[in-house]
Amino acid sequence: MASRLSSSSNGRGEALSALVAEWAARNPKIRRVWASDATDALALELQPVGDSEETFAVWIGHCEQWRAELEARIGRPVDLEWLDPDGAATIVQPRPGEADTLIYERAG
Repeated sequence: MASRLSSSSNGRGEALSALVAEWAARNPKIRRVWASDATDALALELQPVGDSEETFAVWIGHCEQWRAELEARIGRPVDLEWLDPDGAATIVQPRPGEADTLIYERAG
């Protein structure tokens, strides 16, 4: 059985969600990170950079790098999704509050 991002730990005893939160805190482009309780995917909400189309360009430009960084950090494959808070994206995405767990939110 795969370990869950929101509650399991890696071999060093640190919660996987804490590892993800530490990563996000070091990345100023990340506003919030949600862990899907149903699929174990991560949804990233980015800091606004204008409108949704501009934010989507930031996502496209960085998502594979972020996936690789997270996989290296937690030692397993990561399923990343972009969370568009405006709902303007054409991507099917998890919505906060629907059995998802907020594991990181940037202060301010």
